[in-house]
Amino acid sequence: MSVQFLVATGVRWAGLAALATLVGAMVVDVVVMPREAAELDPARRRLGRLVVVCLVVLVGTTAGELVARAQTMASGSLASAISAIPVVLTRTHFGGIWIARFALLALALLVSLRSSRAARVVLLGLALAVTVTTTLTGHAADWGDLTPSAAIDWIHVVAVSAWTGGLIAVVLGVLPRARHSPAPASLASTVRRFSRLAGWCLLAVLVSGGYNTWVQVSPLSALWTTLYGRVLAVKVLLVLVLIWWGALNRYTVVAALDGRHRAGIAERCVRLARLALRGPSRATRRPLLARLSAYARREALLAVVVLACTAVLVDSTPARHAEHAAHQVAEEAGPFRVTMEELHESGGVPKGWMIVPPAGDPAHGREVFVALGCYACHSIRGEKLPASSGLGPELTGVGQHHPAGYLLESVLNPNAVIVQGPGYTGPDGKSIMPDFRGQLSASDLIDLVAYLKSL
Repeated sequence: MSVQFLVATGVRWAGLAALATLVGAMVVDVVVMPREAAELDPARRRLGRLVVVCLVVLVGTTAGELVARAQTMASGSLASAISAIPVVLTRTHFGGIWIARFALLALALLVSLRSSRAARVVLLGLALAVTVTTTLTGHAADWGDLTPSAAIDWIHVVAVSAWTGGLIAVVLGVLPRARHSPAPASLASTVRRFSRLAGWCLLAVLVSGGYNTWVQVSPLSALWTTLYGRVLAVKVLLVLVLIWWGALNRYTVVAALDGRHRAGIAERCVRLARLALRGPSRATRRPLLARLSAYARREALLAVVVLACTAVLVDSTPARHAEHAAHQVAEEAGPFRVTMEELHESGGVPKGWMIVPPAGDPAHGREVFVALGCYACHSIRGEKLPASSGLGPELTGVGQHHPAGYLLESVLNPNAVIVQGPGYTGPDGKSIMPDFRGQLSASDLIDLVAYLKSL
């Protein structure tokens, strides 16, 4: 992993944690906490302060993601990334979504200054709108903004945020001053209602997450042969632990907050499973809320680790592209340094070699794209181009999935790697990509590849 990848993933992790906490805090405030409970006003004020912190962090990480994306598209230094930001903002799909996200965050900051219930409801709506931008700049949007995959991924983002972010909000906003005191009825009601909401969110997470895994991990062997698959496997294991801890908390501590509660089948099953795994539980004199707070903190910390796995997945090539990745080499590996004897021994080229074109001008590359009429077959979301026939594959996000060398080869020799499927091959089984060799100078070709890489 490069330093650039680690920095981008760290920024993404902070952004995901802040977004989840923002959504979770607003859900707890608006949906979960009883409206008429005046004794919970201090908790609401703490949640309000937490929301402001999350919004400030999101503004910072959103700016950081723009720089990281510009650096990836420009394939250069930080200085070149900053100079490429205007092009990224005005001529890419990511740029349009980024502008909308930043505007939503700015509006949310203004609304957060008001404490009325109407303002909090509006703020919840704005937070949910920000989650839409997260989906539209992720892997699920590769199929288009208005597609079932994007909708299912958005449901996944919202459910995860309400569940894990709600946990963080409960720990930081609701429980801090109540851990060692008897449970008031309103606080007990809040905890029980959040527990039920978390159960429904878990169901949505499992269904939507299962679909995303089916779509992104193909073939199944990619689950252990690719970075994306291995991180996803770790994430699934951590989620299973989180589910188990949540079940223990719900059916032991939360259930005990209601003195009239009668144990159901699920509660008996959890207690039997715990007995089988850990043996008889030791008696404890700690107050219920102190135990609840300790369990909730443990769950919240694990949820933050799960979000770290999600950040790695978002910044990694999906496992479904593993076959293409096998044909590629890392562009940032630097120049090969070999002797002529070593070249001869390895067949005339260094081991793992693939052509890496020099950095080009994406703006001029876009002009070349238009001059060649490439838009007639290829559509690009967010670009103001004439209507496409849709004959060729959509190019939105192509630069995130393929290195510049692969894109260069696809233009010069489209039959070197033939992708089977509609929009790629004709009746003869060969690529339908036209031959542009007589229409492109070397400079035009380099700039065209730079433009495709910026998408």
